[in-house]
Amino acid sequence: MNKSELEDAALAMVERRGRAVMDKVKQKILGTVYDNGVIDSALQHYVTDNLPLVFPLFPALMSISYEVASGNSGGDDFDSVAVAMMFIAFSADIHDDVIDKSDVKYDKETVYGKFGSEVAVLVGDVLLIEGYSLLYKACESFSLKQRGAIFVAVSKALFELCAVEALEVKLRKEVVVEPEVYFEVMRLKGVFAGLQCRVGGILGHADDELLEVLTGFGRVVGMFGAIGDEFNDLFDVSELVHRVKFEYPPLPMIYAFQDEVLRNTVSVFVEQLEGSKGVVKKVAKLVLNSEGVYELRCKIREYFDREVKNVVLYKKNGAGLDAFLLLQVLSFVM
Repeated sequence: MNKSELEDAALAMVERRGRAVMDKVKQKILGTVYDNGVIDSALQHYVTDNLPLVFPLFPALMSISYEVASGNSGGDDFDSVAVAMMFIAFSADIHDDVIDKSDVKYDKETVYGKFGSEVAVLVGDVLLIEGYSLLYKACESFSLKQRGAIFVAVSKALFELCAVEALEVKLRKEVVVEPEVYFEVMRLKGVFAGLQCRVGGILGHADDELLEVLTGFGRVVGMFGAIGDEFNDLFDVSELVHRVKFEYPPLPMIYAFQDEVLRNTVSVFVEQLEGSKGVVKKVAKLVLNSEGVYELRCKIREYFDREVKNVVLYKKNGAGLDAFLLLQVLSFVM
C-alpha cells in the first residue's frame, strides 16, 4: 500500500473500533440533565460542534489492547468502561482549552471560546465526576484486583497529566524553551493514550509484562499524535498566531531555532503572520528544511524503530496488525 492507502486503512480501522463508543458517549451526555441551564447548553455545544471533529482514537486503542490481551473483541463490559474513560478524557480536553486560552479548534468555537472560562471549568468538572461515577458502576462486577488496577491507573494518569500541564505553564514564562525539555512534554502527553491501552489490557487480563508493553505502545501513539499536532500547527494561521502570542512556538520551530541565523530570519516573518497564509507557508518551509527538524525527525524514527520491535506488534492476530498500522501512519505525519 502507498501512504494514502495506509492512511485510509488506519482511518477505517479506528472508526470501526472506536466510533460506537463515541456515539454512546454523545447519547449519554445529551440524554442527561445536569442543571437545565448553562451547563447543559455548553455540553450540547460540545457534543454537536466539537465532538464530531474528534477522531475516536482512544476507544480504538483500548479495543486493540483488549483484543491483544484476550484474543476477543469487546462486549458490554468493555463498552461501559470505554464510555466512562471518554468522559474523563473529554473533561481533561475542556480544561486544557481553558489553560491554553483556546477559543477555536478546527474552525469551531470551544466551550471556553463560547461560554467563557468559568463555565468551561465547571463543564470539565461535570464530565470528570460523571466519568468516575460511570467507571465505578462499570467495574462493580469485576474482581477486587481488576477494579483496583483500573482506578489506580486512572488516578496516576490524571496526576501525571496535571504535572505536564503545570510544566507547560512554567515553560510559557521561559524566554527560550530547550528542544529536549519540550520533547519531554510531548512524551508525557502520551499518558492518556497509554492509559487507554493499559485499561484495555487490564480488562483483557494481560499479565504484568504484556501490560507494560501495551502501555508503552499507547504512550508512543499518544506522543506521535501530539507531535503531529505540533507539525500541523505550522500551517494553521490562527493556531500559529495563538501559539506565538499565548504559549510558545510549535515543536518543529523550537528545534529549528537552534540555528540562530534561521531564528532571526523566521522572527521577522513571525511579526507578519496574522492573516497571511503566504507568510505562514514561508515560515513552515524554512522550519521544515532546517537541520533542527531533521534532528527531530531522526529522534521520532528512533522511537518508531524501538516500538515496532515490541512483541505486541508482531502478534498474529488482527489487533497486533492494527497496532502496527496505526504506528506506521502516525509516524508519517512528521
